[in-house]
Amino acid sequence: MKSTLKKRGIKSFGYMAARKKTALKRRLIKRTMQNKAVPAWVIIRTHRHVKTNPKRRMWRRTDVAVG
Repeated sequence: MKSTLKKRGIKSFGYMAARKKTALKRRLIKRTMQNKAVPAWVIIRTHRHVKTNPKRRMWRRTDVAVG
């Protein structure tokens, strides 16, 4: 299963339980990778028009709708 995910460009499982389907793990990892701040070089390049990530969420407050 790890080799399948690595072929698709997903780097690591993080701290995730083993008893999940691979498709669900892929979706959760994608959401985890999306949940990051905007890089500083993007803020500089856009002259501060883009400052925040609108898809950013707090793990306790907002549930992830992945199925």
